[in-house]
Order: sequence, then C-alpha cells, then structure tokens
Amino acid sequence: MYNYVWLSTGMGIVVLFLAIFFLVKDLAYCERTQQKKLTYLLANWGMFLLAIVWIGLGISLYVLIQNQLTA
Repeated sequence: MYNYVWLSTGMGIVVLFLAIFFLVKDLAYCERTQQKKLTYLLANWGMFLLAIVWIGLGISLYVLIQNQLTA
C-alpha cells in the first residue's frame, strides 16, 4: 500500500544525489572559468532544494497515512 510513497521518496533521494553531484561539478567549472557562481548555479541550487522538499513531503505523506490508519 505504501509502495508509491517509498518509490517517490526513493526518487527524491536519487535526485538529491544527482543535485549534489552536478552542484560540485559545476562549482569546479565555475572556479576554472571564473564565471559568476550565483547565476550559473541557480538551477543547481533549485534542484537541490526541490529534492529536499520532495523527500520531506514523501516522509510527511507516509506519517499522515499511518496516522489515519491507526486512528
């Protein structure tokens, strides 16, 4: 019954790892080319924040469903 909740949270964790990977990779690129970090890394920070929220919502949904079933 909770497969979709755990699947969604797992996908959020995968996206979080990808966000961290690309953030580190693009930070190194910005250092090499002396580009502005704020504008170049805006999408990376957005993906990182979205992954954190995604994982939080997945856990929150699991807890809410669990509370409804036990109440």
